[in-house]
Amino acid sequence: MYKKRLSRRRFLAGSAAAAAAGLVVIRCGGGKTSDQVSPTSTGGGQPKRGGVIRMATTAPAASLDPHTDTTLFGAAAKYYTYGYLVHVTDWGDFLHGDIAESWEQVDDLNWVFHIRPNASFHNVDPVNGRRVVAGDIAYSYKLIGNTPGASLTGWNEWITGYEAPDDNTFNVHTSKPYAYIFMTLGSPRMAIVPKEAVEKFGDMSSTEIGSGPFMVKTWDRNTGIEVARNPAYYRTDIPYLDGLRWNVMADDAAIQAAFRAGAIDVYPATDKGKAQSVSSVSGVNVQRYRNRLYAVFIMNAARVPAFKDVRVRQAVDLALDRQTMIDKLFMGDGDLCGPVGPSWDTALPADEIKKAYTRDVTKAKQLLSAAGYENLGFKLACASYADNADRAAIIQQNLREAGIDVQIDAKELVSWYNDMLGVNYEANTYANLAYLSDDIQLQNHYSTSFNRSMYYGVDDAEVDAMLLQIQSTVDPAARKELAWEVQRKILERHGPVLTLYEPYSYWVAYDYIKNYQPSPWGFGMYKYDMWLDKA
Repeated sequence: MYKKRLSRRRFLAGSAAAAAAGLVVIRCGGGKTSDQVSPTSTGGGQPKRGGVIRMATTAPAASLDPHTDTTLFGAAAKYYTYGYLVHVTDWGDFLHGDIAESWEQVDDLNWVFHIRPNASFHNVDPVNGRRVVAGDIAYSYKLIGNTPGASLTGWNEWITGYEAPDDNTFNVHTSKPYAYIFMTLGSPRMAIVPKEAVEKFGDMSSTEIGSGPFMVKTWDRNTGIEVARNPAYYRTDIPYLDGLRWNVMADDAAIQAAFRAGAIDVYPATDKGKAQSVSSVSGVNVQRYRNRLYAVFIMNAARVPAFKDVRVRQAVDLALDRQTMIDKLFMGDGDLCGPVGPSWDTALPADEIKKAYTRDVTKAKQLLSAAGYENLGFKLACASYADNADRAAIIQQNLREAGIDVQIDAKELVSWYNDMLGVNYEANTYANLAYLSDDIQLQNHYSTSFNRSMYYGVDDAEVDAMLLQIQSTVDPAARKELAWEVQRKILERHGPVLTLYEPYSYWVAYDYIKNYQPSPWGFGMYKYDMWLDKA
């Protein structure tokens, strides 16, 4: 039987059962900046109880639904309020139990999870603090599979069945050995919700009832969300905080001004320049880290038939100047990103990616002429926040130099987001929220069967088969070799999803916040032991 916790080293390189769980690669003060790529957790003294950490964002959550909202703000909040079968973290112990306190692998295809007896839903109507049982997990997983736009619906290719024979037991069955089973079960999009709440409210888009260490206190899409400590959380030692608050602000300048004034405690600087601009503020820590967010450019061949021609996709790829994007948007502080980002062990070597992304406008024009698309034009969708519009403008200029006419279609976040989910665009560019595994990144962008609702009009049976083989390969070394092979094939096919770059980010926080570790999702995913050393 597995213990509650499993270290990253054991998880990645230990027993065959541990290898089957999948892959994840995952201070200073007074104006100094740490150059660490993987920041360490900030400690300091005996933890104190109380206080609210105040943060801010310019991108409001599209909704509170934990299964469909993948905005960065929405994702960060739900880690604190919902319970999950297991936690797969980006800090400290890599894998540990949540609703499941322990589990065992019966054989290569069957798993048994034992449900924690003292986990309960929040003490609000209509669940009123009842215990979380195995049937809630089965209900939630079925709901995810049946909800349009819900994430990870492609897991049905591997999960052949699951059932709750009693309140304390949850069984999972796979069709083959599944190398990423814990990545799936521990995904932040696999939140456990109560059936009563869905039946009462219709869905979870405007209410949040989970079993996590915090409960929603207030929420308004335009102003923000505040969560408060759940007094009935099964761990009595944490959280230390009374709560967390995310304020929605107009722009980065407003967030920076609030941080300087001490009105918020954290400034998530998206680039080196912004971090430097506040590094002189007294009593702050600045940490540089890989946030694993990466930019993509998507060609929707279902809307623009020209994109079905690999010569056209190659011409677009050759015309893009990724390094200029990094230089202009992030002061050069980023890396080129292949089909698997540079944060992962399975990423292709940097020199190989650099060579693959060599810009050649002359060849791009020749390819367009040979394909009969000298006058190619299309609309490029983007959200009108953060650096999306600036990146779209660079792409527009890059492609114009190759003779491609690009019209930018910038929209408010929610409108753009709905179009993105419905693939209602000709081309799109955005910064993709970091995934928990290299596999999900590959499957989501390049498999035509993983998430059919995100289909871009280009079928590739060979790549599909290779991706399925990766998922069933439990040996890490063999899996890495296969991942390199499929990435090279993807680079040869030039999309329809082109990865662009992965920037570094900077997390600036007042030094009275203790025991945090910045991540793409805030203070370290599922990390609940931050505290405030503040009067």
